Amino acid sequence: IADLTPRLKKDFPGVDFKWYQAGSEDIATKVNAEILAKNLKADILISSDRFWYEEMANTGRLHQYGPKRSNQIAINLKHPKGFYHTVSIPVMVLCYNKEAVSVESAPKTFKEMGDSKWNEKFTTGSPLASGTNFTTMAMLQYHYGWEYFKKLKKNKTIAQGGNSSVLRRIQSKERPIGWVLLENVLRFKGKDDRLKVIYPEDGVVTHSNVMAITKKNGKRELAQKFVDWMYEKEGQEAMTRSFMYSPLEAINPPQGAPALSKILK
Repeated sequence: IADLTPRLKKDFPGVDFKWYQAGSEDIATKVNAEILAKNLKADILISSDRFWYEEMANTGRLHQYGPKRSNQIAINLKHPKGFYHTVSIPVMVLCYNKEAVSVESAPKTFKEMGDSKWNEKFTTGSPLASGTNFTTMAMLQYHYGWEYFKKLKKNKTIAQGGNSSVLRRIQSKERPIGWVLLENVLRFKGKDDRLKVIYPEDGVVTHSNVMAITKKNGKRELAQKFVDWMYEKEGQEAMTRSFMYSPLEAINPPQGAPALSKILK
């Protein structure tokens, strides 16, 4: 937001952008409450719980619009009728503190975190607070079943807060290994070199930071103009400066990250 605000001020003179920042599930709770009160504040939504956007689209809460670069966005990264589009792609990886875990003993997969050797060493965020943690949990449950989470529980895994909380527990060695968004780790490059990234052999979990326009009475041209701007070079490079991938192939990956094609494999 600090990066976007001065750029928007230059390109949208006279427009006052007001931001509400919180975890995806908190945003959904706030917006759903405003809808019930028939007093929806938000014009634009950007968050990572894609399931919620599907629900919002199905219940007629979103404005249908195809941004100018919509044809450059992969079909699996947007709503087929244009009710939402992916604006950036966060990636969930494993991370460990090399002061507590050696390179040789570090895990190679998500699946092995259920092994007893990682008892009281593993942490995740809460799926009740974080959309990316919710989606990661859903994907791992799909592949490995609920038995996997019973093993994590038996290992006294801490699953609290968002990705920043996970990283703090890794840094403090309270839990020296965790799943966490790549963007959170890359921000500490050159600041805390104890943090090491693992791209799990059973696959990273890719996410969609979804952007949508809410459905309201009246014209939506300004909201549409903002959405178009977010897919231009300046808007997309703001995403990669925040260490997330762009859904547009023409935009370079975040600094210090492998190419998106490698991640998707």
